[in-house]
Amino acid sequence: MTATGARFATEFDEPAAPRELPAVFTSGGDPEVLVADQLTRGAAIVGRVQGDSGAVMLKVRSGGRPIRVRVDLHVDGATQAAWSRTVVPDRGMRELPRLIMVRAQGVARAAALICRQRGRLRMVEAHAWVEFDLGAPEMGVDDLLIIELADATLPPWAAPALSPLAAVGVRINQVEVTAIEGGDDSPDGPPLTGASAQLAGLVSAGGLVGAKGRTEGPARSRFVVVNAPGPTVRCRLRTTVASVPPAAFRHPTRPWLRRQQGQTVLKAVRVAKRGAGYALFEASPFTRAPQTDRLVVRATHLLDGTDCPVRTTTVAPDVLDVLIERATAGPVLLGLTDPAAETVRPRVSEIACQVTEVEC
Repeated sequence: MTATGARFATEFDEPAAPRELPAVFTSGGDPEVLVADQLTRGAAIVGRVQGDSGAVMLKVRSGGRPIRVRVDLHVDGATQAAWSRTVVPDRGMRELPRLIMVRAQGVARAAALICRQRGRLRMVEAHAWVEFDLGAPEMGVDDLLIIELADATLPPWAAPALSPLAAVGVRINQVEVTAIEGGDDSPDGPPLTGASAQLAGLVSAGGLVGAKGRTEGPARSRFVVVNAPGPTVRCRLRTTVASVPPAAFRHPTRPWLRRQQGQTVLKAVRVAKRGAGYALFEASPFTRAPQTDRLVVRATHLLDGTDCPVRTTTVAPDVLDVLIERATAGPVLLGLTDPAAETVRPRVSEIACQVTEVEC
């Protein structure tokens, strides 16, 4: 008898057969999900990351063909609770957007930016879709696909505004694997809308909402991640303001607060704070939209940390055209700042942007 992770196998156990293409993995208990490293397997999801990074190994037969991998990432209330147990945030520390790097076969492929939307009574869950291609030699002869979630290396100008240990608690809802047949690469088509581009994994601007993660929702962050393959990408952004994120969830330290009655009181307090914060945001005189001609736009390549040239054009008082140029493929982090407004809106509102159109 030999130990295999938390399970045991004997010499009478047959090895798991690889799943044929197209394959959709929706449960961590499937026999083709061979290894989960720092990832808790789920019944209706593949799993949830429990450490600073998490990986899952899937057995899928590519048949010597290149494949396209599509991953659904999800941030919910349990995600924030798991993050709080690991990070132990300070009082007043806010729930910040998460920048997550997705690797496959040990190589960084794409990045996702996920942040929950503040509702009047609760925080709204968010999905982020990531899609990338693997060549036939990358799968090898063992038919093993290894997907890993980890923190991205943050540029200094963006690090204070993004969450530390971003991968902790993130759910992998499902993994879709399809074969890329000859001539499957589609030519450059018309520009995509913001929601369509996020669903296709070309950009990530905080995530999509809804049970299946297909609705865009309002703008939540001043950051955008671009995963488009071309050397130049044009994004049209609509600038606005959003309420500052609420304080991060903290696990109670006093015994009486851990009881059911204490938890009910804490939940009521959190709901009241969210409602009050939303009302303050709507009534504040500092929530007017920023002037696009005063915004500073920066872009950094997340693989090598180099700055990317950015050209901006003001289309309307709240619409900005951004052209990003890069020498090598890989995800790019795009961020907006308003130097003139940093001193007047630190506690009530912050700049947010929404992708309205993407052209690769």
